[in-house]
Amino acid sequence: MTDLAARYGRRTAAPRTRRAWWIAGVAALTLVVGALWWISSDPLSPTVQSQDISHAVVDDSTIEVRFAVTVDPGTPVTCAVQALDLSYGIVGWVEVPLEAAEVPTSTHAVQLRTAAPAANGLVSECWVP
Repeated sequence: MTDLAARYGRRTAAPRTRRAWWIAGVAALTLVVGALWWISSDPLSPTVQSQDISHAVVDDSTIEVRFAVTVDPGTPVTCAVQALDLSYGIVGWVEVPLEAAEVPTSTHAVQLRTAAPAANGLVSECWVP
């Protein structure tokens, strides 16, 4: 013991007490990580997947994008469709609400107007509103 510890009666923690603090700390950390995973994964919301099928340039200001959406039957979805130029800059963007389908995978075709000639069109993302 140091002189200050001897003077004021301070003792070092017993190994059993230190072990209990470590166990409590690890348990608390495990609970926090589990709660963050649960919140971020949101297991109650349906999973939405989208896949580009094709695109066709109609003219200098219009492009048609075909894509497929897979989601639980009966779930309405909104998809963001975009048109890109040769530099991968976004020259057109539209959010398309899709009604609930009775089948898991449905295909859709969307024409969107562009601010400049488009070289590519694709579905950016889909989500459940």
